[in-house]
Amino acid sequence: MRKTVLNILCIIGILSLVAAGCGSDDGAGVRSVGDSESSSSSSASSSDSSSVASETTSETEEDSSPPTSGQIEIATGTVLDLDECPDDWDPYEGVTDDGQIRIGISLPQSGQLASFGTIADGMQIYFDFVNDQDPIGDYELVIVAKDDGYEAGRTVANVEEMLETENILGFAGVIGTPNNLAIRPITDEACVPQLLNLSGFPLWGDPANFPWTVGNILNYVTETEIWCQHIVAELGQGATVAALFMNNDFGKTYQQTLQGCEDRGDIDLIAEELHDPAAPDVTNEMTTLIASGADVFVAGTTAAFCPQTVGTLASVPSWRPMFFMSYTCNNLPAYFIPVQDFAETLQKEGSGVLVANYSKICGDPRYENDPSMVLTRMVLEDYSDVTCEDGQYSGGIFFAQIVVDILRAAHELPGGVNRVNVMEATWNLMALNDNLLGGRIILDGTNDAYVTEAAQIQQVQVIDGNLTFTPISEIIDTEGQGGSFGD
Repeated sequence: MRKTVLNILCIIGILSLVAAGCGSDDGAGVRSVGDSESSSSSSASSSDSSSVASETTSETEEDSSPPTSGQIEIATGTVLDLDECPDDWDPYEGVTDDGQIRIGISLPQSGQLASFGTIADGMQIYFDFVNDQDPIGDYELVIVAKDDGYEAGRTVANVEEMLETENILGFAGVIGTPNNLAIRPITDEACVPQLLNLSGFPLWGDPANFPWTVGNILNYVTETEIWCQHIVAELGQGATVAALFMNNDFGKTYQQTLQGCEDRGDIDLIAEELHDPAAPDVTNEMTTLIASGADVFVAGTTAAFCPQTVGTLASVPSWRPMFFMSYTCNNLPAYFIPVQDFAETLQKEGSGVLVANYSKICGDPRYENDPSMVLTRMVLEDYSDVTCEDGQYSGGIFFAQIVVDILRAAHELPGGVNRVNVMEATWNLMALNDNLLGGRIILDGTNDAYVTEAAQIQQVQVIDGNLTFTPISEIIDTEGQGGSFGD
């Protein structure tokens, strides 16, 4: 059954790549520096990578050595200054003699945001699938994960320890804005890839100044602007807004963007509450916001605090605002099943939770037969004892697919998988990914420094007893137009 499903998905993936390439000689993959054509192919949804990836190690890998000094332009406006790397820097560190490619990740496996901890497990589950079904050359992909409890100081300690003792090629999927900010000086100074930060902080799209670091998920500024546009379209200019923000760089990005909407005259931000990321709940903050009676409520928070806001709001029948929630809480099984009755109450009473989603959600019945979700469920079934309903494992699979795209492309460059090639592959990545609502990933140095630039406003609804996201807008797709931070 597994091979049958995989073959079907491979065929679908090939057709997707052919369709994407019509009218052009370019395929999905990496644009080599100074070359307009793709030098490699990347999977349509990483489900069909066996149909497009090289089956043998490039001959040039044996004959080519990566640079270890000088300034290397790897993409438009993107330069690696290898003269600033440590004296003992090794571009092949993390690519071991016994055939492993070792990727580090630090994330909360304990504390209030512990629900995100299973992302690392999901990534390893997908790596196991790739290692078994379609390995990158002769390599085995390995995740090395450590718990930081969403505390930036612990993230720093984890990263330093992994660099010293774990033989790491680079990092991928580190969770949290303050956490990634804390480690960026370390990875930058060490000339180590810091890939696909699980944070929508806009600073991750700055390859001109920080070429070793790249983001992954939808920019929080873009997300908040989508909220503001929808508020104006539905309620007119000057609608009153009450907002809850996590008291860190993550939450304050939402706060500052909403304040910018207010400065333009789009909204009237009449109540703001910051909450401690380590607090047990947000009851006091919610009480204050409820008293505002605002037209709109915004929850710029994440993890356990999202279902708390749903439960608290549903319990106060006197306030039914338009309700926006951070997409970081879009996992229906993890965050909405525990409060399904409350979510249904809000839906029926005009305050259904609105989310600007950028990807399909495993566990949403609307995508039950979607090829990308069929693959995700198959991988979880065959390589683990968990399901989409058990947590963020499916999110880990999605993020791991992009890591695999990057590593495959790096493997096909002269010299094979090494830190320089990984960053060149990253900043020139062109791929199709059916998990994304926009379907495309384009990175082009300073021309386009953001992985995810398409989203759709969807409402959490209960239909026939099942939680689902129901679209209430068209997909807003600006992929390939993002520029870079500071533009």
